[in-house]
Amino acid sequence: MPMITVQHPPEVLTQEQKDVLAEDLTRVILEIEGGADTPAGRSIAWVRFQPIEKWDWYLGGRNDSAFEAAAGRWLIELNVPEGSMDQERKSGCHKAITDAILKITDKQGVEGAARSIWIQIVEWPEGHLATSGRTSSLLGIAQITGIAPDDPLLEFPRAYFDAKDRLYDNAEFPEKTAGRALVRY
Repeated sequence: MPMITVQHPPEVLTQEQKDVLAEDLTRVILEIEGGADTPAGRSIAWVRFQPIEKWDWYLGGRNDSAFEAAAGRWLIELNVPEGSMDQERKSGCHKAITDAILKITDKQGVEGAARSIWIQIVEWPEGHLATSGRTSSLLGIAQITGIAPDDPLLEFPRAYFDAKDRLYDNAEFPEKTAGRALVRY
């Protein structure tokens, strides 16, 4: 269940550009989820645009363009389930999202254009997300989107939660402590 929030000055995107960028970012987050470009996968791949007025957005203590790079000011927050990505996948997301912003602003190949594009990946702890009145989990989401239990994409999350369980067990955390894998897959 990846979600992207794109903060940007209101005047930088037309509706048509939002449509294109939303599709590009949806493809990025579907890839994060294992390439599950299915109706179920798309139903949980959210992109939200949040315009921030220039007078409410300061860079270097100023709300003008003095410190703004060529592509403009952008803050993209990518929310993903804890344990869903190793550092290589996170870095791949950073690059793909940056490339999508540079493409939509027509600043590809411009030296330094991406310096005021910031991407923040936020991992919500296992057990902290819900839909339909039920707590969701990373591996439960994988099931919903049709990712096979033996898919290599799940190797890292399995290893992550196995290590986390060992850590919790060694520290004598209670069995039902939030953060343990809710679904074993």
